[in-house]
Amino acid sequence: MRIVIAGGGLAGLTLAHYLNRNGLDVAVYERDADIAAREAGYRIHINSTGTSALHTALEPRLWELFLATCGMPSEDMLLFDEQLNLRPGRDRAATEGTGVPTEIPEHLVMCRATLRRILYLGLEKAVHFGARVTGYRDNPDSTVTVLLEDGSTVEADLLIAADGINSAVRAQRLPQVKVADLGSRHIAAKIHLTSEAKAKLPAQLFNTFSMAYADDFTGLTLGPLERTDPTSPLIAEQEPGFQREATADYALSIFNSLPEGMLADAELFTSAPEALKEHVLERVAAWHPALVETVRLWDPATVQALKCSSCVPVDAWEPSNVTVMGDAVHAMSPALGIGANTALRDAHTLGNELLAVTRGDKPLLDGIADYEQVMRDYAYHAVRMSAFVGQKVIGHLPLPA
Repeated sequence: MRIVIAGGGLAGLTLAHYLNRNGLDVAVYERDADIAAREAGYRIHINSTGTSALHTALEPRLWELFLATCGMPSEDMLLFDEQLNLRPGRDRAATEGTGVPTEIPEHLVMCRATLRRILYLGLEKAVHFGARVTGYRDNPDSTVTVLLEDGSTVEADLLIAADGINSAVRAQRLPQVKVADLGSRHIAAKIHLTSEAKAKLPAQLFNTFSMAYADDFTGLTLGPLERTDPTSPLIAEQEPGFQREATADYALSIFNSLPEGMLADAELFTSAPEALKEHVLERVAAWHPALVETVRLWDPATVQALKCSSCVPVDAWEPSNVTVMGDAVHAMSPALGIGANTALRDAHTLGNELLAVTRGDKPLLDGIADYEQVMRDYAYHAVRMSAFVGQKVIGHLPLPA
């Protein structure tokens, strides 16, 4: 079975590892020029759903490399007002996973770019960079021709869209799936956690995730990532760029606001990073001095504006030899921090179905149908829960009906 994955993000590469480890023929086509071509996101939250999928997919040494480069902070997830007074705690049940292993904490944190580097190791021959998938053609013999941006094509028995919220494959396969602008706007940045910077940050913010917000839903988050074992020999084996990245501690900080309080989109998404940082400093000037200092510590080179968007759940569709996973079908509000975990669960679930197909336990379309049914249940629940919590804490719009 020739399997093509469109997109070399976390979900696509985890699935590729799982399939490759079990002897399946898989090829990944990724638009980036190489694994380090761009900033592939910031810090992410990994719960036991995500660690279970990674543990199943990765060879033991890569799993150990993941544990060495992740962070294991205090599991608190605290809420504050803009003067750093503690707000009532939130129910954390929706942030918890459903998987194993149990010998590590339920809540880990990880650099998205570092995890992507780990997932690339061992797949060097399977991943094709500089190759954006733009669509496909169905063939009479039940195969699919995958179309690439440079005009070339690839033949496959199964095409899997793991190419993100703007997926070209999803747009063709499931045009009924719409992406909704939830209204809130965000400005994100990294803080390099040098000893000097850490001394300036409030100690109570050093947990899995903290957020301070005012009554108008203007908010500021801090999510530190302190590497578990930066001296690991497994890190020292990697190339210098990997080593520098995987041993650097930092915190992700995000300022969020409703549109009426933020720069207009035309300015927000074209302003220089320094101007965005200055805007946030003006907005939080009257907040607790430690929160103002948090923004002052932002690295301007990492500042970027973001839009809060979500896929809108749709009714079931007929299965085919083109399927979808991750943000391509269930991008969601970041309010619960479970988007990456849901995508990793897709890799685990779909991988299991494809292994069953190769064993002869079921036909391909039955395997795809079983995956899609289960995926819609857990993923659309996560989409709706994330949107609901985002309304309460971030103040964004409700998910369209």
